[in-house]
Parts: sequence; C-alpha cells; structure tokens
Amino acid sequence: MSAPYLFISYSREDTALQQKVIRELRERGINVWVDIENLIPGTPAWEREVERSIRGASGVIVLLSPGSNNSEWVRREVSFAEENDKRIFPVLIRGDENDSIPLRLSSHQRVDLRRNFNKGMDYLADTLNDFLGTTVISKRKKEEKKSFDLSSIDFKKFAIPGAIALFGLTCLGGLAFAVNAIINGTKTPVPATTPPDVDPAITETATKPVTAQDEPTGRIIYTCQVQGDEICIINADGSNWRRLTDTSLASFNANPSPDGESAVYVVSDGETSEIYELNINTGKSMQLTNLERSLGSPEISPDNKFIIFHYPIGNNRVNNLQLWIMNRDGSDPHEFYSEPGRDVHDGTWSPDGTQVLFALGRGENNKLYVIDFNGREPKLLNASIDTRGRSDWSVNDLISLDMGGAWAHEVYLMNADGSNLEQVSPGGLNAQGASISPDGKWITFSGYTNVAGKDLASCEIYIMRVDGSDLRRLTNNGYCDYQPRWGK
Repeated sequence: MSAPYLFISYSREDTALQQKVIRELRERGINVWVDIENLIPGTPAWEREVERSIRGASGVIVLLSPGSNNSEWVRREVSFAEENDKRIFPVLIRGDENDSIPLRLSSHQRVDLRRNFNKGMDYLADTLNDFLGTTVISKRKKEEKKSFDLSSIDFKKFAIPGAIALFGLTCLGGLAFAVNAIINGTKTPVPATTPPDVDPAITETATKPVTAQDEPTGRIIYTCQVQGDEICIINADGSNWRRLTDTSLASFNANPSPDGESAVYVVSDGETSEIYELNINTGKSMQLTNLERSLGSPEISPDNKFIIFHYPIGNNRVNNLQLWIMNRDGSDPHEFYSEPGRDVHDGTWSPDGTQVLFALGRGENNKLYVIDFNGREPKLLNASIDTRGRSDWSVNDLISLDMGGAWAHEVYLMNADGSNLEQVSPGGLNAQGASISPDGKWITFSGYTNVAGKDLASCEIYIMRVDGSDLRRLTNNGYCDYQPRWGK
C-alpha cells in the first residue's frame, strides 16, 4: 500500500466486531490492513505477510477482548509492533478491563467501544486522523440531510381541497388495483416493512481461518516456563493459548487423556514428584499418587483404564528407573518392567493399547523397545538409535523420536517395526520432544530459536506435517516452551 494505513490485530473470536470496525474506519476515510483472502492463518506465508504489513503500517490497532488477551497470535503481533517501534492503539470491544487488557498495554490510552460504539468510533477516528495527519470523513456530517422549512407555509388554505384530492386518488387507486387483481388472478400482497438496520457483510477479504480437511486440529499441551515450570495449552492452529496451572511448585510432563478432556502430569516440590490429573476445561486438578518418589512421564492407556509411568528405585529417588503401571484412578501402582543397571523410562502406548514403547539405557544413550502389555520379552526396534527417551506412536503406526548430539537434536520418524528411519525436522532447531497429532498427519516438537547462542530460554513450540513440510511456529515467548503432547 502506498497510502498510510493501520494494521488491525484481533482474535478470531471477534471477527464480526472486527469487520464492523473496519467498515466504520473505511467510511471515515481511514485505510486499514486485513488478512489476505488466500492465506491460511498460521502458515509461514501468512506470518511473512503479517510481519511485512506491520513493518509497513503507520500504527497498529489492537482490538481488546478476553479472546485477544488469550491469543498467541495477538501477543506475537503486539510484540513485533513494539520491536518495530510502531504506535499502538488499544481499542476495548468486549469483556471487562481485568480479563481483556494485557499488562503490557495497561498503561496505553485506549478507546472504549463497549457502551457507545458510534461515539467511540468517532473518537477513535479523530485520534487516528491526528496521528496520520489525514482528513477523515465524518460519518455524523455524512448522515445529515438538509431540512425543509415548513414554517412559512399556510396549511389551512390547502386543507379542504387537499383532503378531497387525496380521497379521490385513494379511491381510484384502490379501484384500479382491485380490477387488476380480478383480471390477473393475483393475490393481494402484504405491505412491505422497513428492513432492520443491519451491518452488511464485508466480502473483499476473508478474516476467518480457512478450515481444510488436512489442516491441524486438536490441542497441544506443553510445559511453559512462564513462572517456573507450568502447564499451558494452545490450539493446533496457534489460537486460544491458556495457562492451566499457577502454583509455586513445578508442573511438567503433561499428557492428554484419550478424549482430550483432561491430562495427567507431574508436580514436583524439589524433593519428590507425584502424578496429578488436570481437567483441561475447568483447570481443577487432583493428586493421583503419594509414592514420595520422583515419578515421571505418565500416560493414560487408549482404553482409559491404566496409567503407565516411570519410578526410581533404591536410595536414589531419581535414577534407576523402572516402568510402573497403575489403575486410572491411581490405585494399585506396581512394577511393569525393569532391567538391573539400566533405566527403563518414558513409556508410551500403542494406538490399540496392546503394546508399550519405552526407552532403555542411560543418559543420551537409550534404545527404543516394544513390549506386549502382557509382559513378554521386549523387542529392540532399531540398533542405530541413540535417543534421550521421549517418543510417540501414531494411529498409522509411525513412531516419532529425537536424537543427535548436544544442541543438534533432530526429529525422526520410523515404522513401528523400526524400519525406514528418516529425519523429518528441517535442521538447526535442536528439535526434540516430538509428538504426533491424533490423525497422524502432523508432528509437534520443541525447537530452539537461538541454537548458536545456546540460549536455554529460546525453545518454542513448532508443528509440521509428517513429511517435514509446512513448518509453523506456534509460540513466541521470552521463556522456554517444551515437552509438547498433541491431543484432541
């Protein structure tokens, strides 16, 4: 765009109000940028276009609501605007100030459209006009019509003749209409009413996310170091970010339930770690174990009956790991598999729940094994693998894992029998902690944006297709996001 324009940042939940604000601003002669019709939100092309548009914009309008306050994309757009020294104009459209205004924008002067939309839009337009130095078309003046002066007309002299003429015209009109109805057999129409004052739809741009059959769905739960280790969740398209835990204890190793309604995770006080369950919708949690050990990596079986996890034995409460299992409610915890002198850890279920995939070894030198749920001898999948441990098993019998040297991990896929091992991550991200989407078409992992600087706080959540294409970054924070697991 050659003329000055404003970029609008908003949550997809507020699309209808966003369209109304756009129309009102354009009617006042203010140029605004909105999403490109043929770009899917969250894709690399969309991100590049958004960043280019923010760089070229004179300022950024942020539509504030509970949805935008929880939107990862809005946070990223505001951060990018601040990095590029753009003037930000907060506009409150929904909710109250506590749940709609992020802390970073609380000191900004804002426009409130909640109580009097038209008055608020006039004020916003005047503010933007002063900032841009352009002439704004006032909608108030535009709607004014020239009044007709009736004060000088003497209606008395027209009263009787006018009434007679009006009566005659009415009779003639009614007679003609009746004759026409008889001749043509038409029905008497119902008098038309004035249409309601509705906002016409804006058709020049598409502002809602495109939902294609192969687009990512579901939610990704992960560990976010927003204030220590906490549990966060985000939609697979990058929307609706939420922080699920907020305690003084460390929370990590979250795994969603088969139905996606809850998650099991680990809570640590620094001495021991116990397994909890969290309702994703309400945020309520419940402790499942009280074993006074450093338990880890809990995962619910596909039939929702059991939880597998690893358990340290001996005097050392952290090392010498065994694979344990317990009932879904935390009862009857007991050993499932162990090997003296080696750690057995990070168990994950096969899609049908008949087998368990796990890591066996020490440190970075772990092999992946599969064991039948009935406890038969484990089978080594691929001798060439040396992994840290965390893996996943997809519905189409692909296994994801990561391996590599220090700061050089990559995500790999292989068949469930260990064949066809192939790197799928793009390289250079120190990619790890891979998890496959429920439909088997996508992979999420944590990658580092500053590998060269070995910045431990630079890990973010990414997704890509199982063939390694269409890489998308979902988070953009000043703290580490890691251990993603993909659920419904």
